[in-house]
Amino acid sequence: MTPRTRLAARAAIGLFSTCSVLACSEAKPSAERTPTPVKVRAVERTLDANLSRYSGLLEPAVRVDMAFRVGGYVDALGDVVDNGKTRALQAGDFVKKGTLLARIRSADYAQKVATAQAMTEEARSEARLAEAELTRAVKLFESKAISKAELDSKQARAEWSKANVDGARARSGEAGVALADTVLRAPLDGVILSRDVEIGALVSPGRPVLTVADVTTVKASFGVPQALVERLSVGSPLQVHVGADSSSSTPEKLLDARVSRIAPGADSKGRVFSVEAELPNPNGALRPGSVVSVHVPNSALETAALSVPLSAVVRAPRDPRGFSVFVLDGEGVRARARLQTVKLGEVLGNAVTVNDGLRIGQRVVTVGATLIQDGSDTVVIP
Repeated sequence: MTPRTRLAARAAIGLFSTCSVLACSEAKPSAERTPTPVKVRAVERTLDANLSRYSGLLEPAVRVDMAFRVGGYVDALGDVVDNGKTRALQAGDFVKKGTLLARIRSADYAQKVATAQAMTEEARSEARLAEAELTRAVKLFESKAISKAELDSKQARAEWSKANVDGARARSGEAGVALADTVLRAPLDGVILSRDVEIGALVSPGRPVLTVADVTTVKASFGVPQALVERLSVGSPLQVHVGADSSSSTPEKLLDARVSRIAPGADSKGRVFSVEAELPNPNGALRPGSVVSVHVPNSALETAALSVPLSAVVRAPRDPRGFSVFVLDGEGVRARARLQTVKLGEVLGNAVTVNDGLRIGQRVVTVGATLIQDGSDTVVIP
């Protein structure tokens, strides 16, 4: 072997050794992959308390939207005495039944009433004259002074005059009703919820201008899914959490209530059923429009299926219409994720019921499910 050949051989051996070392150094970290951090939750049959809470709204038990039946310019509003001063009614004021709320200018309608009354008197005069002529015609016909045709004519005129009187009375009554409709009065004892009218404004018939409500009783209205509404009935107990007044030191009020109404059909948009629960409100502390939280006791949900958070659900890789969750076997901090196909039920708040595929106690990945695959190494973080 020549010196040049030996030098080439030594260079080849050195290059091979360098490549082997580099290959080993690159292969080692690929074998030890870093586990993906995830959060898990054990599957339980008892639903979390948050799943049995629903956001609702306080509404008055009786609410009346007031509108004028006739149109015109508003020339007066009801008033109240506040701190010795008289002012116009506004939202929040209490009114008694029959209190004047608003009035539109009545001169035009009063003129129509006067015209209708005059036409009624005219029709009555014509009717009296026609009746007198009929009486004379009957006597003349009995003495054979006039023909039967003339008598029939007088009789028809008398009947027409009576009908004309009835029509005039009806028109006079309509004019009187229109005049009365220029005034809005409170239909019940209640509170003014809103006032959308001012003096001088031109209002059209049928447009709501005031809202009066009886707030001595309010109702908590909230929506629930089909899985829960099937287990509720009128009279079922509920707990309503209401935010406390600013003057109170307690964070919220807890009131016991019972279901007073369940909608027969679901809402077309949210596919939830409206449920109402009445609450007594004699001192007016519960204000309509307030947001409340309604808690359904677990006794109404004790037959419900298992549930998992919505964040734990992923699409099944082999079924575009199916769903899966990642399950960690054992109880260790480090574990391998296993993809488990499940059959889902109803959505309840931020969770969904599982009808098949899971059992109580299994650990389900709730955070990080979109970052792992079937067989991925994971580490559970708190």
